[in-house]
Amino acid sequence: MKYFLALLALVLSTASLCAQGSPPFYTDDAATVSKSQWELDVGFSMERSREGDRFWQVPSVAFAYGLTDQLELDYSASWLAQRLVGESSKSGLGNSVAGVKWRFFEDQAEGWALSLSPQVEFYHRASSHRRGLVERNTEYLLPVQVQKSFGEIATAFSFGRSFHARDPRDNDSWLAGIAAGREVSESLHAGVEFYGETSRNFGRGWLIFNLGAYYEVNDWLSISASAGRGVVGADRPDYVAFFGVQLLR
Repeated sequence: MKYFLALLALVLSTASLCAQGSPPFYTDDAATVSKSQWELDVGFSMERSREGDRFWQVPSVAFAYGLTDQLELDYSASWLAQRLVGESSKSGLGNSVAGVKWRFFEDQAEGWALSLSPQVEFYHRASSHRRGLVERNTEYLLPVQVQKSFGEIATAFSFGRSFHARDPRDNDSWLAGIAAGREVSESLHAGVEFYGETSRNFGRGWLIFNLGAYYEVNDWLSISASAGRGVVGADRPDYVAFFGVQLLR
């Protein structure tokens, strides 16, 4: 319970700041890809645990296609690598995630937008499971995204629940994040984020703080980066980092 209260307090305390959803943050916003357009995100991320274990996604790939202006299809996958203390490095294909995002409410005059993005993460490589890279499980995620603009400032808040087909009592969890930022220049955007996860009974969890930015090279190409540290929870990472490229057509 204490991890959930810490997460909630930090989210509420930053709600008057301001943001932008992923990438390069974990927190997603309510935006959807326009009809018949596609978006491709290629990222490279790293995480170091407090014990010295290291985990990489090299790369992660996320694809989105707009069925309508309010509805998009999503698919993502990644190549995983890890180096645990005292063990040799291992790598393999990670689980895939497929889903949809539906922006069911938008008020441009007031700067509000809300979306729902049900997803399923599915296992498909026995070799990655044997190496300890992925769980042999199917995970269902049901997150909601809320977006609000305050003049030049934008905020994004996401909250959801994950459900596991196997051992739900041990694996089900709550997830929440808030990101806030603004334009630094016509092409450069910067922001901050708090993002965390807690077990379904709020008994254990973690929270990270992230700083990030993205730069619009042109109408179809952007680059982004972020870095952060764990701030709450025995399971929190020591630090995380991300670099990515986004293509939009």
